Amino acid sequence: MMNLRQLQYFIEVAEHESVTKAAERLHIAQPALTRHMRSLERDLGVRLFSRKGRGVELTHAGAAFRDRSRSILRDLDRARVEAKALSRGPNGRIDIGMPASISQALTRVLIDRLAEMRPSTAVRVFDGWTGFIVEWLLMGRLDVGIIYDYASRSNLLHVEPLAIERQYLVCSASDRLARLPVVELNEIAKLPLVLPSRDHGMRVSIEQQVSAAGIELNVQMEVESVIALKQFVEAGRYYTFLPRGEIVEELRTGRLVAIDTEPVVQRTLSLAWPHERSIDEPIRLLLKTVRHETASLIKCGVWGTTFVEPAY
Repeated sequence: MMNLRQLQYFIEVAEHESVTKAAERLHIAQPALTRHMRSLERDLGVRLFSRKGRGVELTHAGAAFRDRSRSILRDLDRARVEAKALSRGPNGRIDIGMPASISQALTRVLIDRLAEMRPSTAVRVFDGWTGFIVEWLLMGRLDVGIIYDYASRSNLLHVEPLAIERQYLVCSASDRLARLPVVELNEIAKLPLVLPSRDHGMRVSIEQQVSAAGIELNVQMEVESVIALKQFVEAGRYYTFLPRGEIVEELRTGRLVAIDTEPVVQRTLSLAWPHERSIDEPIRLLLKTVRHETASLIKCGVWGTTFVEPAY
């Protein structure tokens, strides 16, 4: 029966592309780790790895399972953090929604900072597309949201710019464009792209910007899942646009490459909350912490973004 430990072991083997190196890092015997991987493959009924010289490489099924496993482990880690925060006391809770790419970088540090400064207030973080976050804000399910490209579109929300996030042309590491420092939009127009549908704010924003430059994109496939989108690009058949926050792990392991575009394609990240929502001390502290930690992460190079100072 598949278990959490096997998922953690699987991720180590996948990242190192070597059972030997993973075993050393995990401090377990190589034969034991090999048995765990074979047991996992039996439970799933698929091959996760294939031989590659002295190491191993993921099959297509293995790559898909790796991405899902990372998501499961990340959600479990968040659940632990939130449970710990909620256990500190029943004196208050703030619910905040944000895009998954932002959540990966911000959730833990945000919860930890609030716990240090105001231990009686717990924070719950929800991932979602901007459309969902806006809907949840208007329904009262969230206190605060971090959203994309939503400036002044509703008199029901108070919206303040937080950062300008660059969108990069993303390709596989083996692609002919991977070594280029920059690609012009008129060249990108010739490339086969995979993007979300026009219901997605990212697609609308990107097409509006390239259209202003008199260019039409060659979108050959529409995919709503970011995981699937990255898999198509990694396979080497397509290109896409994504912020660095969505591909941190793929950049670290050299599976994907992010290339600057000329002119730059970018989106605006904003803080938002309902107009009728009173900004009490816990909310004010949360907003201040989000701004501070966002600025810190940008300064450290985690995001390819520019921080926007508040107007007051």
